[in-house]
Amino acid sequence: MKGTKRYSRSTTKKAIDMEKDPYLQKISPHDLAVCTGCSAIYHNKRWRLPEEGEPEAGYVKVLCPACQKIRDRFVGGYVTLQGGFLKEHKDEILNLVRNKEERARSTNPLERIMEINDKGDTIEITTTTDKFAQRLGKIINKAFSGKVEYKFSDDVKISRVTWTR
Repeated sequence: MKGTKRYSRSTTKKAIDMEKDPYLQKISPHDLAVCTGCSAIYHNKRWRLPEEGEPEAGYVKVLCPACQKIRDRFVGGYVTLQGGFLKEHKDEILNLVRNKEERARSTNPLERIMEINDKGDTIEITTTTDKFAQRLGKIINKAFSGKVEYKFSDDVKISRVTWTR
């Protein structure tokens, strides 16, 4: 029996709000472009990491949105880690964060950690995207439990994640 619901492409396609992120390119660069900062390759409207031995000949040299954000210090998310547990397990937590960044970067090179500030009893991590900050908070909370708090900004796409234990 055929269902009564009608689905269009607009209901199944992800809605990406490009208006709130000024670094996402409104007009795509040439079909083949390479980032001069991180060597990410732009092809078929996607950024990806280069494969081993892939030649860069014929590519237009540009700066990817993540490298632009890092250069301009345009933060997408803040992750604040604090508590007594952090002092004892700082190396484990930072290794987990770096591994998560490496895995996220392999699928989307635009999701990166901008800076890790170690202030002794707290650590502040800044990320290029708001969603990546949220995922970092989620994975730290899943691995080490504790209390995680999420705050979002309406006017600019910035998220603040605070984890304590």
